Amino acid sequence: MMDLPPVGRQATAVYGYAHQHLLQRGRLSLQWLALAALFLLVLGSGCGPLGNAPPPSPTSPALSAAAQQMQALWMYDEQHGWASTQRSVLRTTDGGAHWRDVTPQPETGSASQGPVERIVTAYLDAQTAWVALIFQNARTTPIYHTSDGGQSWQRTNIPAPSIGVVQLIFVDALHGWLLVNLGMATNAEAVAIWRTSDGGGHWQRIMQVSAAQARTAQGQRTLPYTGSKSGLAFIDTTTGWATGSEPGLNQAWLYVTHDGGQSWQFQSLPLPTGSEKAQIATLPPRFFSSRDGLLPVNLYTAGKASLYFYITHDGGQTWRYGAALPASVIAWSFVSASIGYATDRTTLYVTRDGGQHWSQQLPTGPFSDVIQLDFLTATRGWALCLAPPAKTHILKTSDGGRSWQQLS
Repeated sequence: MMDLPPVGRQATAVYGYAHQHLLQRGRLSLQWLALAALFLLVLGSGCGPLGNAPPPSPTSPALSAAAQQMQALWMYDEQHGWASTQRSVLRTTDGGAHWRDVTPQPETGSASQGPVERIVTAYLDAQTAWVALIFQNARTTPIYHTSDGGQSWQRTNIPAPSIGVVQLIFVDALHGWLLVNLGMATNAEAVAIWRTSDGGGHWQRIMQVSAAQARTAQGQRTLPYTGSKSGLAFIDTTTGWATGSEPGLNQAWLYVTHDGGQSWQFQSLPLPTGSEKAQIATLPPRFFSSRDGLLPVNLYTAGKASLYFYITHDGGQTWRYGAALPASVIAWSFVSASIGYATDRTTLYVTRDGGQHWSQQLPTGPFSDVIQLDFLTATRGWALCLAPPAKTHILKTSDGGRSWQQLS
């Protein structure tokens, strides 16, 4: 976070949180989710500031309940971080010991859209975030932006179906994208991509693909209608990737754009020996510089499922796979293109060469039921744990995962 460029540490639905959005979409069976280890996943108007209502006390009963329902955690530095529940945005200024609810609220007098179904978030730094509030059957999507840590929010309405919004990402304070699910079919998904270049004040739809377009637009370079899309990731304002899976494809579902998401081209990946007929699920890559990045890929073949991290040192032009991790690994966090951590909820795996090799580490302390890892440096990290009866708590390590202590 602190020692990496924005492209490496931005928190979106892409890196640690793709699982959250895929589960919300109900698009994959629980079996495939386990095999795939999917832990980890817009012309507007009406922008105006919200009131600065006093946030609740960090120790209020309502907040305590919300803090126990965290689905995603992202620390920007030793003290400041964000967390998401299904319907709330939380923020900490003391390293995760206490959390304040800073969820944006509709303006007084605005038309009621019913209760919020869920939220989709993008966190850029300790002060800057975007939140889409998802309402059932709403024809527009309100997206809120804060640049003061959630003390105040500005709203823009996007003419995109609210319930279909599945991902919101930003590469800097101005440039962002919105991925919208327009409908599912057997082994296919219609989607639209919206883009902003003014921090979310205005959005423009730049790509859309549907069943009808797939039949009539053979030569157009859009994303294909076929395949289930797991998300987007951008390295800068022009170059990005779309990832997903398609049963029976026997090759990676991976597309790259060099014009900010308007057009897409298929990109092939080398497969490990014996995986030529594997079922493959790709997840959005994460970049740590303009050249160095990692791409998570799940393979299921001959009754065996494995997780691989592909590495690139040429900006994603070529990718090389590393050593296999068991499919039971459900969460991971990298602090650089070399150093990373992964877990199957109880065992911690460590790599120092970008996933080419992994070693097991048996942590001391209450390290169990882990659903997310978030390492700030090679030594300091947090773990989000889900324990019965469906309540979360946070662990912290200061020695590279060898020992852990519970914060909340």
